[in-house]
This record gives sequence, C-alpha cells and structure tokens, in this order.
Amino acid sequence: MTARKTLLAMVGMVALLAPGLWGCPSNLCLLTVNGQCEFSNCGHGQMFDNQRKTCTCEPGRLVIGGACLNQTEAKQYCGKGAYWGPRGCSPIVCAAGQILDLETEQCAQKTAACMAGTTLVVNGGQAACVPIEQSCSRDEYYTTGQGCQKLPTCPSGYEFDTNARTCVLVTKRPEKNDDRASVDVQAWGRANLGQEGGQGSQGICGPLAKKPLAFGVQPGGSIRVVASLSLTFPGGITDNATIQSVGIVEASNQPVTAKGAQELQAAAESLMASLRAQQGRASLPGYNTTVKCLITSAAPPQVIPSTGGA
Repeated sequence: MTARKTLLAMVGMVALLAPGLWGCPSNLCLLTVNGQCEFSNCGHGQMFDNQRKTCTCEPGRLVIGGACLNQTEAKQYCGKGAYWGPRGCSPIVCAAGQILDLETEQCAQKTAACMAGTTLVVNGGQAACVPIEQSCSRDEYYTTGQGCQKLPTCPSGYEFDTNARTCVLVTKRPEKNDDRASVDVQAWGRANLGQEGGQGSQGICGPLAKKPLAFGVQPGGSIRVVASLSLTFPGGITDNATIQSVGIVEASNQPVTAKGAQELQAAAESLMASLRAQQGRASLPGYNTTVKCLITSAAPPQVIPSTGGA
C-alpha cells in the first residue's frame, strides 16, 4: 500500500470512528479527496454519486423495493414466470402458439383460450382463466381501460406505498459510526405486504391470484384468503430474515389447500429478496401482519380447435 493510500485509509477510519471530530451530517460523503468521495455512509450495494451528491446503486445493481439488487435477487423478487427487464418485472414470453407454465417456467403448446376480459394462465399443467386485473406483475397495478400499469419508481431507500400513494422512507443510511443501514420493518411491511387487516399488496396477492386452481377455486368461483405473515430477524439484522405464512379461507375459516399454502409461502419468500439484500439493522425484532387476497376463477378455458384458433 502506498503512503498516500495508507494516509487515506487512516483518515477514513478516523472519520468513521470519531464522527464528532468531523461534524459531517448523515447521508453525505465522509471524506472527499480532489473532489471525489473516498468514504461515504451509503448502504449495501450503493455508492456515492459525486455529481448528484447522493447515494446511488452500484453499477450492475437495480433499485427494487427500496434496495439495490443484483440480477439474481431481482429475478427472485419478480417471482416465477417473470424476469427483471428494462420496464421492471416482465413475464417470460413464449413463441407464437405457446404459453408459459408458471410452475415449471417452460413453454408449452397453447391448447385453450379465454373469453374477453380474462386471460389464460397455466400452472403445473392446469389451465385456468382469471380476470385481467389478476394478471398484473408484482410491480404493477390495474386501471380500468388502461390495463396493468407500472408502480411509480422510488429512489433507493424508499418504497412506493399504494395505500399512502407516495414513496415512503424504508431504509436510513448507516450512521457515521456504523456500517449498516437501519430498516424500518413496519414501513417495509406496509409497502410490500399491505395495510394490516386490509387488501394485500400486489406483491403478495398477485402471484396467488394467477393460480386459482392451486387454492381449489373452480371456474366461476372465488375465495378471499386471509394471510397471516410473521417476519423475524435473527441477530437483529435483515440478512437472514425469515417469513412464515398461514392462509385461511375467510368464508369457511378453514386452512387453504396444501398447494395453496405452498404458493402463499413462495410468494412471501420471494418478496424477502429486497429486504435481505439491504443487509441492515431491523427496527424491530419481529413483525406480524394480516392481509386479505381475493382469488377468482372466471369461466373455464375453451379448447382451441386443432385446425387453428387464437
């Protein structure tokens, strides 16, 4: 190590360990050399942008769910049957005449079609028709006449809360004497799971609504699932955060089917990518909430004649 690098390292350590000596406000560069930030308190996966004077995602990382995710984490966040593209979570597209199986993520021959206002979904080889509003991706919302629209994009550290209709602060950057950000798990939970006792977010309900048969919902029927979700943070950090889910059919007060329970847990688990990736300190040792998801199965699919059809 050169003398200059050694000096910079020592200065950086002083800045981090003795913040009172420097008097730097939080969320800014802690040490600037020749106009370039050498040390900052940006969170995991972030870097200090010298032009904008703020923290941004490192090259190759994506702002998703308030965190800076790599491509693998982004794919996990989008869930099965989707990937992260230029417009956010996008469905995997198959060749003409084929349709994606959401369970296997493999393309299969399209042998059925749905009536207007609904869309065909295939899960584990089983085809069903669901209302178009149930076909939106995890990072979308449905508007009558406009279809599925992307949720507003928030800067790193913030997430869009559909109930509050604004970007809310979820992650506070590390304090000057700490190396971890602070994550407001209640704000994260409301934005990603939904308001306590109310309609669940698209993030948790969307994947379930595309799989009515997994919940035993037959064509023409619907159920409302009451999903109880419990998060824990081993060691008080989000790196290895866990989530457990329990689904109850509201009308009967009975547990959802075994397959439905698996789908609920998978949907909850994939949402955790944006929380674990922050590698921050949890504001609480745990977080519990209950939300509701409507699952509807429209008219049964119609078989496409072998001579053709759409």
